[in-house]
Amino acid sequence: MKRINGNILSLITLILVFSTVITACGANRSGSSSSTPDSAHAKGNGNLHTLYFKDSTKSEKVVVTFLNSATGKSEEVEMVKCEEDDDSYTFSCEGNVKYYNVAQFNCDGKNTRKIAFNKCVSGWYKSKNGLIPYTQGKDTDFFPEFKRVTLDCNGYEKKIYFWTPEDYDADSDEKYATIYVLDGDDEINLNNPESRSDGCMYIPEQVRSMTENTGYKAIVVLVSTYGDMTKINRDDELVPDIGEIAEEEYGKLTKKKGGDFARFMAKTLVPYVEKHYNVYTDALHTSVTGASLGGLETFYITMEYPELFGTAGAQSPSFWTYNDDVWRKYLSGKDFGKSTPFVYLYTGPSGGDTDPHVTDMYNRLIDMGYPADKTALSYNEFGGHHVNYWRSYFSEFLSAMVFQSVEPLQTKK
Repeated sequence: MKRINGNILSLITLILVFSTVITACGANRSGSSSSTPDSAHAKGNGNLHTLYFKDSTKSEKVVVTFLNSATGKSEEVEMVKCEEDDDSYTFSCEGNVKYYNVAQFNCDGKNTRKIAFNKCVSGWYKSKNGLIPYTQGKDTDFFPEFKRVTLDCNGYEKKIYFWTPEDYDADSDEKYATIYVLDGDDEINLNNPESRSDGCMYIPEQVRSMTENTGYKAIVVLVSTYGDMTKINRDDELVPDIGEIAEEEYGKLTKKKGGDFARFMAKTLVPYVEKHYNVYTDALHTSVTGASLGGLETFYITMEYPELFGTAGAQSPSFWTYNDDVWRKYLSGKDFGKSTPFVYLYTGPSGGDTDPHVTDMYNRLIDMGYPADKTALSYNEFGGHHVNYWRSYFSEFLSAMVFQSVEPLQTKK
């Protein structure tokens, strides 16, 4: 972004920026009743979106680099300080969500890790706990409240945790979307409820940001991904049986019960949620997400039950479990012209994450006729197989869910 010198023009610019920041910092859109993923969510400043950065180290200068991870196109913008308190400085600026899907902050010459940038992002807080999502103008809810139930899952107990927004009213007629999260118990520190789990992605805070910026409302269903560990474990539940496992040694470690787990999700959990919560019952408002083996099972669940789950968020999915011929045989039995979910794939480089297997799956889907406008591949060249990266890009899955597209990745020009 070009800067204009000159005392008069600088004064005018500062006045305009101050006016914009005051409006943006004071805006409260959480009362919007819109809940349909359509063009209505793109209103406001059009393609421009305000990004906030709360810095506990009180940097004097923060510059953000906006980047398109598919094309390499980038732009640097110096952020403007809009708030100051005893604990932190808050900066803001605008970026174009049509062109860019990634942002990186530079604080007094030091870079943070890269994070997703889109309409579902409010801001990021550089805190003593690392870089975490937050909603501008709202206190961060470090200890969100979860309701727990136990359901029968193929003969053993399955713990399910529910998060609902602060304004959720069980007695109202207002409907909410549903986000199912595999490995959901990672979001909760069961050993010490007074602190966040090391594997936490701050999903409630990410959903609050989404709602604040788009008006799209959702509840979160966290699925504990194993039972009592005496009958079945994570490697059993999150690996579907679609053929011979690519790695012989790993094949000996899994019972490949992903099909049973998928049926539990579709036949037991979804009906339970629809009965007990004010949620939409169509696939467009129902999504599932997971990372690593959870990403593998997320993809499988969505392929098996496209009439139930309209969006899949597969972060670093373990597609290495099967070779190309097995995947092609499995996918050849699917009708990509009927109830086609939006498939969002995220990965990082070989050695640190799950590529090239994820890129191979994206290309395989396109080659086999999967609609190009119903899938997106997000590649983080510096990403690793760790929750810090999945947390940083989780909002890109939310954006795919709300808008049924990730425009910067799908318009590769």
